[in-house]
Amino acid sequence: MKRSSYQNSILQKLTELENQISKGNDKPFTLKQTAEYLGLSESYLYKLTSKNLIPHHKPTGKVIFFSKNELDEWVFNNKTGEAKSSQLK
Repeated sequence: MKRSSYQNSILQKLTELENQISKGNDKPFTLKQTAEYLGLSESYLYKLTSKNLIPHHKPTGKVIFFSKNELDEWVFNNKTGEAKSSQLK
């Protein structure tokens, strides 16, 4: 089914609104807060950042900050397996 330009415009605006709402709920975490939030040790978190395996920010080049939204997305996008509904019954 082909979308009209009006539908595409609405879809684009909705996507922009979703992005703005999710950014509004975002807050920066320190390394310690991130370790507590994810249940990881600080040393393991350093390893993940040094290998660029976890999203992080270094605005001054030294102190590491993490975005809560980026962390949530990272956690939920790194699935190892899914239980099928038939397996749960």
